[in-house]
Amino acid sequence: MTVDDKTKVPELLANLKELESYQVAVGILSKSGGQMLMIANVHEFGCSIPVTNKMRGFLAYNYGVHLKRDTKVIKIPERSFVRSSFDNKSNDVHKKGEDLIGKVVEGTLSARAFYELLGQTCADTIREYMVNEVKSPANSEMTIAAKESSNPLVDKGQLAAAITYEIRGR
Repeated sequence: MTVDDKTKVPELLANLKELESYQVAVGILSKSGGQMLMIANVHEFGCSIPVTNKMRGFLAYNYGVHLKRDTKVIKIPERSFVRSSFDNKSNDVHKKGEDLIGKVVEGTLSARAFYELLGQTCADTIREYMVNEVKSPANSEMTIAAKESSNPLVDKGQLAAAITYEIRGR
């Protein structure tokens, strides 16, 4: 007697084991460089910058902005784009993940491809959210004039372009 196993359980277990061997990191990753990480952190969490005499001179000379003598700190407000995109768009990403995991279970998508597609989905979601949905707090008039745009998180597009993902082994 010959038994023909059509359940594909061994293949399913192998796919699930491979799935456990990876993870995906998404956001402004260290390969983007220290300046992009600093800019991302300032926007994500906000920042208070102590005003110096050198800064006063720079702003006056370059922008015609004369700070009041009692101005001791310039506050950059929080404009979360990573956390808030997760809070507002996680259902969409979870749905995409569920669709993709079904393909891994079926054996039509590799674990590596699952993480590639999920990472790209997450990066695209954050990028789209930051460009199209983060509108407040608005930039100051000086900032709008300097960058010729009122979008709080977009100047030349470098920050949005730095949002990426990488697949890592566990």
